[in-house]
Amino acid sequence: EDDEEEEDKEKQRRRRRRRRQSGESASTTSSSTSSSSSSAFTNFSMKMILDGEETKEIFTLAVPALGALLADPLMSLIDTMFVGRIGVNELTALGPNAAIFQVIFQLFSFLSITTTGMVARHYVKFNEGCEIAEYKIRRSVSISLFFSVAFGMVSLIALNCFASDILRLVGTPESLLATAAPYLRIRAFATPFVLASYCAQGAFIGKLDSKTPLRIFAFAAVLNVFGDFLLVPSYGLRGAAFATLFAQCASAVLFSSQLFGQKMLPKIGSPEWKSPPTATEIQRITKVSSALFFSSICRMGVYTMMTTTALHLGNAVMAAHQIALNVFWSLTYFVDPLFVASTSFIARDFERDAEKAKTIAKKLLLLSFAVGVFISIVAFLVSAFASGAFTTDFYVQSLVRSVSVYMLVSQCVSAVVFVSEGILIGAGDARYLLRAHLLNFLALAVVLRGVGHFSLGLRGIWFAVLTNQIFRLMQHANRTMVDKNGPDIFLLNGNGKDCGVGDADDPDDEDDSAEVDVRATPTPTT
Repeated sequence: EDDEEEEDKEKQRRRRRRRRQSGESASTTSSSTSSSSSSAFTNFSMKMILDGEETKEIFTLAVPALGALLADPLMSLIDTMFVGRIGVNELTALGPNAAIFQVIFQLFSFLSITTTGMVARHYVKFNEGCEIAEYKIRRSVSISLFFSVAFGMVSLIALNCFASDILRLVGTPESLLATAAPYLRIRAFATPFVLASYCAQGAFIGKLDSKTPLRIFAFAAVLNVFGDFLLVPSYGLRGAAFATLFAQCASAVLFSSQLFGQKMLPKIGSPEWKSPPTATEIQRITKVSSALFFSSICRMGVYTMMTTTALHLGNAVMAAHQIALNVFWSLTYFVDPLFVASTSFIARDFERDAEKAKTIAKKLLLLSFAVGVFISIVAFLVSAFASGAFTTDFYVQSLVRSVSVYMLVSQCVSAVVFVSEGILIGAGDARYLLRAHLLNFLALAVVLRGVGHFSLGLRGIWFAVLTNQIFRLMQHANRTMVDKNGPDIFLLNGNGKDCGVGDADDPDDEDDSAEVDVRATPTPTT
């Protein structure tokens, strides 16, 4: 009996050992399978993003444009860093000024876009041996510069004559007018130079030369840093305005010398300067830019409402919002090159090769998500741990930290939204975007009014920002995947509208004079 009992125990031990070994083997197999599946999925995703001719085209166009696109937000960020170390009042006064200039430069961004299209079209003909193409390039650039300087002079006069009224319009308290108005008046003198620089940038990108704008804007940014370092400690906010003015004037002078040197402008004293713009040339500029112009009004109106709401909630909230918004704006510019690529390649391929357009659209969205994740992490780290670089006020630092999570999510969602809008523009759905931006503007106005009325603070403002971005993403997803009236990019049920580069119902799209080569088009800011 003892032997049988011992034998039974041995059998049980062997069975337990086999079960344990079988379980470990299954676990190992399962883990290996799971790891293999995860690795395969990751490799597939990375392969889909990085492989193929389309990816090379995207990076060839997008990467060189990044540096030039970062110039303007970099200057604003530099001013914020230096002014923030003076005091809360100065940093608060910088907020409405930044919003005003952002609106002005975005409203006239169509000049740069139109210049790019005209130069790119003529430059192709010039390379093919067309003798008159070089003259047309000079003509296009000189007319665009004329409008740039004209609009800049009008802005300069208006900002200097009505500085206090404009600041009140964006919600600046009376107590801050004496601090904010001198900055506005001084920096207003740079407006013609800035618009001329944007026009020149468009001309160079039309020739697929993104290195020249990059070098010039990099030099201007360095000059701005030295100017702030020398002038802000002694002259405060006025010193920051003079530093930015000098840097932007220098960039315009350098652009002009390059345009003359590369024969993209007529020689001084040439009869070409005496020929006024024709009605057709004026129509070409206004026609191409109309949808972009009104969409820019709605987009910049959103940021102006945010600034106005923050101003009504107190100086500390406004100062913290100024820091958060400048970080948000600056990081958003890393998505701009993908926006450029989406408008150009989708427009190029949507009619002639729909499958290739869909492949590029998928890659652009995956890239936008990847870039969005990266910049959202940077936004979180800066707002949560590095707000002291922008202000010495501990309460303002704590307010910035309080919205770090909202900035994290908003930054990622906005990257996908921005590229989605570029895809829709490329597919000829600009009119839908105009309606969507108008609806978002009205909806956010109601939400921000509630934030101000109930004093929900900086968190309320950035919750509204996040809600707005998610709403836009849902709109664009519905337009491209569900709405039968939208372009058939990712449409789930088919039968989408087969749009071309322009709106399908626009008979004027056949007019070659209004055509824009968007392959090199610089993008408006978010």
